Amino acid sequence: MRTSIKNKMVLAISSLIIVLFSLVAALFISEKKTELSHDIYLNSLAFSKLTAPSVIESYDLYLAQNSFVYFNREMEELFEQNSDIAKMMVISYSGNVVYDSSVDIDRKFEGDRPLSDSSLYDQLRSEHISIKALNGDVYYLDEQDGQPVFVDRSEKIIDPLEDGTRIDCMMIPADERFSVLYRLDYTNLDRRVNAMILRIIYLSVFGILWGFILALSLAKRITKPVKKLVVGAAGIAKGDFKTRVEIRSGDELEYLGSQFNKMAEDLEESMDAKIYKERVTHELKLAMDIQNQIIPNADEIPRIDGIDIAADLISAEEIGGDMYDFLATSKDRLLFYLGDVTGHGVPAGIVSSIASALFFGYSNDTDLQNIIVNVNRVLRAKTMTNMFMTLCLMEWNLIEQKFRYVSAGHEQLIHFKAKDGTVELTPAGGIALGMLPEVKAHLKTEEVGMEPGDFVVVYSDGIPEAWKNDSENYGIDRFLESVKKAGPSAKTAEELKKAILKDVYDFTAGHKQMDDITLIVVKKN
Repeated sequence: MRTSIKNKMVLAISSLIIVLFSLVAALFISEKKTELSHDIYLNSLAFSKLTAPSVIESYDLYLAQNSFVYFNREMEELFEQNSDIAKMMVISYSGNVVYDSSVDIDRKFEGDRPLSDSSLYDQLRSEHISIKALNGDVYYLDEQDGQPVFVDRSEKIIDPLEDGTRIDCMMIPADERFSVLYRLDYTNLDRRVNAMILRIIYLSVFGILWGFILALSLAKRITKPVKKLVVGAAGIAKGDFKTRVEIRSGDELEYLGSQFNKMAEDLEESMDAKIYKERVTHELKLAMDIQNQIIPNADEIPRIDGIDIAADLISAEEIGGDMYDFLATSKDRLLFYLGDVTGHGVPAGIVSSIASALFFGYSNDTDLQNIIVNVNRVLRAKTMTNMFMTLCLMEWNLIEQKFRYVSAGHEQLIHFKAKDGTVELTPAGGIALGMLPEVKAHLKTEEVGMEPGDFVVVYSDGIPEAWKNDSENYGIDRFLESVKKAGPSAKTAEELKKAILKDVYDFTAGHKQMDDITLIVVKKN
């Protein structure tokens, strides 16, 4: 069951008022009880100190002379002067109770009557006024340097009596023979507190009713514009982005209403943008699928006698600028390349796709330099002037058992020699495709003398430039060391490829990949 904001606000405000009234009332009653209890203590102490000598005087004058009626009349007058004194006892220092107001009502007690409360003997023997609290603690009043202080039985100064502490009795040494015990009664205090609580309850009921009416009025004022927002939100949820709300409350709700209207306008305007984004996303996916079809999978790499090949490409974005392909122009010749277009994303992907088509078209040319010259001429003429591509075009000739390559400004190849376990970088050269109309003069065909068990590693700059953090990258030295370490144990090109990529990933430790990573590994069987 759904509860409206209005009902929640009424309930919350009413509950808050009840809690506040209760807390204030409890605090007020507690402070008042403490204040009244302290007043009773002070008044009773002053009364006891003032009347104790007169009690003994009346005892000597009347009770000791067996005039109980006159003595009792004097005591009744004393009790009328202080309603908080419930009982009075006259006790000799030997512990004999010569008068007990709660027992000696009609006549004088004859004989000895020992003090029944043994806990009072310490107070009786003390020369100081003593005060016993209801919790059993006993305090003795003394004077030091003219100032009243509280002491214990051994006359060591102790903490004073806390305000509000209820007193059981006070023992007042009256003369060298007797002490007078005054026992206090808090019935009047409790009666006054109960009357106070009743008045507070009446006041609280009135306050709660008034608060309920105020809460109802306030909730209605606040929830009215909220209801408008609810209706408007329902319209938006149904797809009606022309929904608007009219709120003139002059507060935050009016601001909320204006923001709601702005949101509705933005939603209305964003629908076309959403449709456009979905179309672009779909087209981007198509472009990615097309590029993935251009890049050969592991099972699409041609198998040719004499060498073992493994390759992989990990794009930094959906569409990358790196590419590679393998073209078996005859049963004895394998042409393959690895290229890296500047940047990544859609523009780089388009250029790499164009280049792939061009290399496929010129692949039957037996001169590697001619292929690069022809591809460069088309790229220079048909692509943007700020788009370049470094590339390494390679050839394996089965009959000649030779590995040749032409570099167009690409990274140096890494040659691992199985004979002595060393690695070296092959000669660099050339210039990136698309930079100049003619690149023939910058090209040179190189040959790598591969022996059985040797590896040639071809890669894009995404590997040496892989970042571990904002200041440290993988680097060519670490790359060479990785090949040197993994080469001796790698039985296939695939094993060396996996070892290299694992070392790169271990180094980057999850840091964001900034560039495409492409790798071709060739092993001489």
